[in-house]
Amino acid sequence: MIGRTIRVLEQNPRLAISIFYPSTGGSPLRGLDLYAPCQAEAASLLREMGVDLENLNVTDELMTSGTAVTKVGAWPTVLLSPGFGIERDMYLGIISNLVPKGYIIVTISAPYESMFTVYPDGSFIIQGKDMSELKSSDYNGWYLLLESRSQLISVVLEYIDTLNRSDPELAGLFDLGNVAAVGHSLGGAAVLEAAKLDNRIKAAILLDPSFHLIRWDGVTSSVPVLVLRQEASTYEALAAITNEKIAFDYLEGQRKAFKALKNSSLYRINGAKHMSFSDVPLHYGDLHAVQVHTVTVEAMTVFMERVLQSDHLPQTLALQLSGTVVPINCEGDPI
Repeated sequence: MIGRTIRVLEQNPRLAISIFYPSTGGSPLRGLDLYAPCQAEAASLLREMGVDLENLNVTDELMTSGTAVTKVGAWPTVLLSPGFGIERDMYLGIISNLVPKGYIIVTISAPYESMFTVYPDGSFIIQGKDMSELKSSDYNGWYLLLESRSQLISVVLEYIDTLNRSDPELAGLFDLGNVAAVGHSLGGAAVLEAAKLDNRIKAAILLDPSFHLIRWDGVTSSVPVLVLRQEASTYEALAAITNEKIAFDYLEGQRKAFKALKNSSLYRINGAKHMSFSDVPLHYGDLHAVQVHTVTVEAMTVFMERVLQSDHLPQTLALQLSGTVVPINCEGDPI
């Protein structure tokens, strides 16, 4: 079973995090109850967005008030930074597949940026007007968001260290010598920025990251990085589904990443779209994301086992994965 508990960092704005861990016992956590005590507010907003609330029950393995399973040496820890606008726990397809493999996952909220944020005291914050009106061409606005997101990852890592030393429920569960960070879209760019500066992050996993927002400035990085792109990984494919400026800048960022990341593996997942790495397609009844989540966790697990559970970093991060996960070059073409 998978336990979930919530903690809040008292800063401005307050930052909620969810912690998912191997557990026994507890009470089932289903559908809208994920957003307790604000189920009514969340239901109203999701209905306005056209979500079928019956589709919120992504997994039957999630529990609340369960007893954490202890492990000698503690559990490797994965920080998760969500995509722009996506509520932090709308990655249950990945979480429910990864936690049973022996990881703790900490999801990081983005108050006023995500569609909504729920706090245990009943506070319910919706996306700010400036965020809902942020244009894709407003790079300065996106750069500010990226900087804030990357800083929060390190702030949360500091907080987890405190929990690991003194929290009555969670003390001793986190293996903070084996920390990976995973991010989707804007969150993927933020994870890379954080990993370049924070040596506590031993591995970075970028799910269709916002490469067009990353400022390289000649910076190279030896942090092991796994990049998993959507199927539209070339300029031509991207330009067909977004504007040409974004597609051009994205590919330019992808090329720079290929050169600057000295210990990386780039793949695309055939059949994946940009939102497929989250639960959002499932909320609308689009079940293709189930397979995407399965192969994404397969790739993540192989990568983290190589990096976190070895006494040394491998000389190459070439991974043997299913035929759905295809290695690509800096142009996004299969190799």
